Amino acid sequence: MFFRPVFLASLALLLPLCTPAAEPLMGVFGENSMQRVLNFEKWVGRPVDVILCTIDFQKWENYRYASWLSQTVYGQRGDRRLVYDVPIIIQGTSYAEAKTGAYDEHWKCLAGSILENNPGTYEIVIRPSHEMNGEWFVWGVGGAKASQIPDFIASWKRFHGVFRGVPGGERFRFSFSTTEGASDPRPMWPGDEYVDIVAQDVYWKPKAMGGEGWETNDPKEAWEKRVSPHGYNEWHVAGMLAFAKAHGKPFQIDEWGVWGPDAAPFVEAMAAFLKTNGARSHTYWNSNSSYPGELDQREKEWPKTTQAFKAAFGRAQ
Repeated sequence: MFFRPVFLASLALLLPLCTPAAEPLMGVFGENSMQRVLNFEKWVGRPVDVILCTIDFQKWENYRYASWLSQTVYGQRGDRRLVYDVPIIIQGTSYAEAKTGAYDEHWKCLAGSILENNPGTYEIVIRPSHEMNGEWFVWGVGGAKASQIPDFIASWKRFHGVFRGVPGGERFRFSFSTTEGASDPRPMWPGDEYVDIVAQDVYWKPKAMGGEGWETNDPKEAWEKRVSPHGYNEWHVAGMLAFAKAHGKPFQIDEWGVWGPDAAPFVEAMAAFLKTNGARSHTYWNSNSSYPGELDQREKEWPKTTQAFKAAFGRAQ
């Protein structure tokens, strides 16, 4: 997905890697609002398993502490686990500096704050520099920023070491969270020992939606383009699933969204794909921020789409 305000986020999953779920766990993007999470749960008819939150990337003094999100916003989350979007670099910084250790103390402070605000022994998923294969975020290294890839890889490795090095850091799990519609992310892979999960962000953007819409208005064709050997590219959904398997990593959909009244076939295909391929999790973008995918307020506007979603995901299968 393209640039979104700092308070927005994406999702991942918190489940022991050695114990795959019988069904993928479900998450929701809640715009850093617990009430929005509760509203979605009421609409879909079941609790979510995880909630995404995002770390500020404007100033280090805001980046360093997770207390506001973990406690003030989501302090009443109960058993729902938080997943953190954590940029490796922020506005005005660089991977060239990051790889030298210039930001180690900021990372260390944040890692400690996340652990402090998540007591227990469960695993905590981190999405370092998510959608790194795009160029719309300050931390992206896709497109015209490709020359930064070596520094990105070196920085990821250092970031990983800092997070794992704090007391309790063994709880962190790192998601290599890519996006479709951008550069090939595979050359950005930092190495098997530095990644725990392979994930992708998937958004159907038909031309009919206007704005960022660029692809076919046929939801069946749109899905087929994501799983066919002759689809959009080699790093589409099926391609990244194959990449995950080749590296012995679990696969999940960190963000996904659909648009319009005719998206039911896409929703149904996603549900089948997740189950058939043993995906670890999926996270729905129930928001109109950056991508107009909100479903819980569109029962009358998009009845077929909303009914398909609730039929597929509205209860633990």
